[in-house]
Amino acid sequence: MGQLSLNHNIVKIFQNWWLLLIGGIIGGFVAYLTSFIFIAPVFVAQAELSVVINFKEVGHLSQYEQDQMIGNVISLFQTNEVIDKTIRNIDDANMNVSNFKKACFIERQVNSILFRCQSTDPSIGTHWTNQWAMVSHEILSEAYIHALNYESLKRMQLSYESCIERSYFNFPTPAECVDTLHDNSSINNLNQLLQQELLLSKNIYPGIRFSDVLPAEVPQKAARFQTNYLVLSGSIFGFLVSFLFLVDRTNGKK
Repeated sequence: MGQLSLNHNIVKIFQNWWLLLIGGIIGGFVAYLTSFIFIAPVFVAQAELSVVINFKEVGHLSQYEQDQMIGNVISLFQTNEVIDKTIRNIDDANMNVSNFKKACFIERQVNSILFRCQSTDPSIGTHWTNQWAMVSHEILSEAYIHALNYESLKRMQLSYESCIERSYFNFPTPAECVDTLHDNSSINNLNQLLQQELLLSKNIYPGIRFSDVLPAEVPQKAARFQTNYLVLSGSIFGFLVSFLFLVDRTNGKK
């Protein structure tokens, strides 16, 4: 009998499903209104830089290799070197590395790298975003030049080694192979230059091409993060209140 009574009560409760629905709607609506009081509006500014791979130069690459090349660029933009210089340019006593990483982030969309910073003040977020993007482009440009230098020196080294291999069988002599080196420098100097340029290239590959920065504009529309979670929680709460109300009313009619 107890089981039958329980099943009967549940059926009677869900016969009034519309009350459960209304309770959920009202709870979600109240939570949505509450979000305007307790959740501060946040403005997100966005700058953009495009990076593409020159397949005519590098040949065929797997998807993993392509992602790795672009990933190296993104990693460069997130290094302490870039972030520290960006913070210095921002020139805000309250800004530090921890606060910057909480407010700013990078997203990749195909060949576009998006710099985004959020703030309750739209002009401040825009300033942060543009400084980060400009510093990133500056350091990427420097690393790219060193990557090109490394590639040129590497070809010179390969030419010298090829010359040495041929000299064992015919002309030129090993001494004449030195002419293939830059400014007739020694092979030791060449190796030192190679290591130096490789270090300064910061893992950037010369087979990429990148655009100038498309600067961020001051955002006009604010976002309130966590609003969806608050509305969902409010809807669940409203549903449960309605359910308990129906349970109490059903038991009261016995």
